[in-house]
Amino acid sequence: MNLNIAQKSWILYDMGNAAYALIVRTVFAALLFKYCANDVWGEANTTAYWGYVCSIAGIAAGVFSIILGFHADARHCKKLLLTVFVLTGVLSTAGFAFMQKGMAWGVLILSFISLGSYMSANSFYDSLLLSVASRSLRDRLSTFAYACGYVGGVIPFLVCLALSLVMKDKVAAMRYSFIIAAIWWLLLTLPLLKTVRERKTTSQEPGSKDFIANFKELLKNKNVLLFLIAYFLYIDGVGTIYTMAAPIASDIGITTPQLLAVILGLQFLAFPFTLLYGKLSQKFHPRNLILTAIGVYVAIAMLALLLALPQLKEFRFWIFIILAVLIGTSQGGIQSLSRSLFSRIVPPCKAAEFFGFYNLFGKFTTIIGPLLVGIAAALWGKAELGITILTIPFLLGGFLLTKVDFSPAK
Repeated sequence: MNLNIAQKSWILYDMGNAAYALIVRTVFAALLFKYCANDVWGEANTTAYWGYVCSIAGIAAGVFSIILGFHADARHCKKLLLTVFVLTGVLSTAGFAFMQKGMAWGVLILSFISLGSYMSANSFYDSLLLSVASRSLRDRLSTFAYACGYVGGVIPFLVCLALSLVMKDKVAAMRYSFIIAAIWWLLLTLPLLKTVRERKTTSQEPGSKDFIANFKELLKNKNVLLFLIAYFLYIDGVGTIYTMAAPIASDIGITTPQLLAVILGLQFLAFPFTLLYGKLSQKFHPRNLILTAIGVYVAIAMLALLLALPQLKEFRFWIFIILAVLIGTSQGGIQSLSRSLFSRIVPPCKAAEFFGFYNLFGKFTTIIGPLLVGIAAALWGKAELGITILTIPFLLGGFLLTKVDFSPAK
């Protein structure tokens, strides 16, 4: 696939924000919160509060997508808003490095700001796909960018892993990791800001009237709405498992070096499997591949129940390994194919409008799941039970997906 400079820069951003997704969101933010807050609130409550703040951040990012998304289209300021949220995310990520033991509320606030900024920035980044690629190229470019994101996250992650293994002060190594993630994210954003030209569209007056009119259009297209509801249900579970892996690992006694090694292996596994899903989509309908991935995640949710059984304490690490391997086989495929499958049912004359709602529903992920995990941790002292409950939205999302008509949009 021959790429121009703008397309390469667009891919570089995916590789840049992967540092936040892997280093901060998946691992160190949760571990820092555990370190700072366990003595303040206790282990189970700390995990519950972490789930709550992830849910609230997801809601906030969704609200920002509604308020600012139509302004960005009307005023052609997607790159400007992307810049604002990247800077906010970078600064709040760097702020983690200055948190001390006992600063539980400080870590929670920074987690809310950084996660909300990361999700909001991704919304405007995704929308720039329309500016860098023709309709026929978008599926391949977005899938390739998603796979490259795994590689982009691994490079700084290896540095953080080396610091964690070499330095005696593990907390200091964790603090350096936040700085590394922030710098990597910022540096790989710069090429996009320099080379990507935002495509001009028909000007519209921004405001609630536009949103209401577009939402009415969405309600008229029952097929698209059905897909978005199905997508919301199953992708929420994917995001929850991704977000809650580190605090749950801490709860079951997995050490930081072990967790880092597992996550590193997951990245190497996810890259080829994401490309494999893309290749298989040429032979099998993408919906069937997504349903297969949902089946894998249902198995993950059910196996997570074993982590809560006290008689299996000595085998928890190996159960965790199995779960990580299963996640690595399907995480990239389910997300990249969902975007390309959605493009099949979007009316060509309303592509930008409906993809805006797709991004909106995507930003509302990690709301139900973290809430379930938080409730499970608060009620039963076992966050793992919350992962098992995710079986319900996974199955419901898969069922609704089978009802979507994927005939070419007119």
